[in-house]
Amino acid sequence: MLWTEKYRPSKLADIQGQRAFVIDAEHWVVNKEMPNILLYGIAGVGKTAASIALVKEILAGNLEGNFFEINASDDRKLDTVRTKIKEIASTQSIGDVPFKIILLDEMDGMTKDAQNALKRVMERYADNVRFVITCNDRHRIIHPLQSRCANYQFKRLEPEDMKVVLKNVLESENHAQKFSDDELETFINHMHGDMRRAIGELQACVFSGTTLSRIVEKSLEPYTEILKLIYDKNYDNSLQKVHQLIYDSTDMKTISVNLHDAVMKSDYDSTRKFQLLRVIGETEWRSSNMTPKVLAGWMIGQMI
Repeated sequence: MLWTEKYRPSKLADIQGQRAFVIDAEHWVVNKEMPNILLYGIAGVGKTAASIALVKEILAGNLEGNFFEINASDDRKLDTVRTKIKEIASTQSIGDVPFKIILLDEMDGMTKDAQNALKRVMERYADNVRFVITCNDRHRIIHPLQSRCANYQFKRLEPEDMKVVLKNVLESENHAQKFSDDELETFINHMHGDMRRAIGELQACVFSGTTLSRIVEKSLEPYTEILKLIYDKNYDNSLQKVHQLIYDSTDMKTISVNLHDAVMKSDYDSTRKFQLLRVIGETEWRSSNMTPKVLAGWMIGQMI
C-alpha cells in the first residue's frame, strides 16, 4: 500500500503545520456549522487530506449521499456546474446532518464561466450545501468566489513538523533505525515542505535500498545539467531542458526552487552564485503572472 494513502491524516488532530485552520475547524465540528472554505497553497501540504478529515468529523457516519468529491480540473466545464453540482446542491441532506458538503479539488483548473456559475449556485442553495474548495494558485479563482469563502493558506510544512511525521512513519513500518537524524534532516530540507512527496520518496528509498542522499542527488540531476549548459552558454539546449520539465508537469516555482538548490551545491564562486540566485528569485516571483514557456526563455536568457 502507498504510504501517502496509509498515513494520510484521518482526523483534524492529526494535521501538522496548519494550526489556524485546525483551530477553526474544531469549532465547526462542535457547532455543526461551517462556512464555505477555500484552502490554497503548494501541492503536497495536506489541503485535500484536511478537507476530507473535516468532512468526516462534520458528517460523522453520514457521508453517503451527503459528501461529494469532484476534481474540478477534470470536470472543469460549465455543464458540470449547471448539471452535476446544481443537482447535488438543490436537494436537502440525508439523515441527521445539517447540510451536504461538496469538495471541489484543484479548483484552479475550472474555467471562469464555470466559476461564475458556481457563485450563483453557492448563493441559491446556501441552506442545503457547503463547498470546500482547494487550489494551488488562488489567483486563478475569481474574486467573487474567494469573497464567499473563508480563505486559509496552507503553508509549506516546517522541517520540525515533517520530521515528526516521517519518524512516526518509519517507526510504524519498523524502519526507525534505518536513517540517521542528519540524513533525515538533509532529505527534509530538500523536500521544501512537500509532505506528500517526502513520504513517497521515503517509501521508494526504503523499498529500493537507496540512500536518502542519493534521492536528493538524483532529483537535482536535471537542474545540475541545466546549470552546466548555462555555464557552456548553450542557450538552446538549456532552454530545451527547462521546457521538458514544464512538459512533464513541473511548475516554474518548483523549477526555481530546485535550481536554487543546484546553484548552492555548485562550485561557482559567490559572485556568480549571487547573479544566478537573483535571476532565480525573480523567476519564482514572476511565475504567478507569466506563461511558463515565456518565463523559461527569459530566465535562461538572464542567466547566460
